[in-house]
Amino acid sequence: MLSHLQQRREKEKAARRKTILQAALQVFGSQGYHGTRMDAIAEIAQLGKATLYYYFKSKDELLLAILEDGIREFFLLLEQAWQQVATPLEKLEQIPYVGARFFSEHPDYFKLYHYLTAHPTLREKALAQLHPLIAEKIRNIRDLFDRAIANGTIQPIPAEVLTEIFGSLIMGMGLFTHPPVTWEKLETRARYIWQIFLEGIKNKS
Repeated sequence: MLSHLQQRREKEKAARRKTILQAALQVFGSQGYHGTRMDAIAEIAQLGKATLYYYFKSKDELLLAILEDGIREFFLLLEQAWQQVATPLEKLEQIPYVGARFFSEHPDYFKLYHYLTAHPTLREKALAQLHPLIAEKIRNIRDLFDRAIANGTIQPIPAEVLTEIFGSLIMGMGLFTHPPVTWEKLETRARYIWQIFLEGIKNKS
């Protein structure tokens, strides 16, 4: 069991790491990957460069940490929303709105995600690091489609296909919403995803 002093130190480390990630997201978002310098991140975070390198050994490592934290935060928000509803379809209906909330609060996140998916070498490294986490979370969504099919709520379309199409629509809100990215724009897109896709696959019989 950690002592009170150890607990305090762990909290301080976690807070400092979060500060670095927030500063890095700001700098990456405004300067782009290639234009970002670790010095600039350290300055925004109000930390020494040595402290920055203690937490993250390179710019690549920092970028991957931002993306991993973003994935975890999105699905944490989603799991909190799921606690408020009961049925598989109700849980699926929460996803576009949680996506709209996340993208409105983190508009720079998807600039980095888009950059990463196009990068010839970093993309492979990222997939290796992030795929297990993403696969686990996506499996939960596919299970919701399976359960909704099993109880007759939606049409018997393969759950894997539904998950891929639905995921593309959700990600598209972050990638293709033109600046300025606002809650109003994103909420409208979330509502259309609900109306066109989720209403469209309902079992009407």
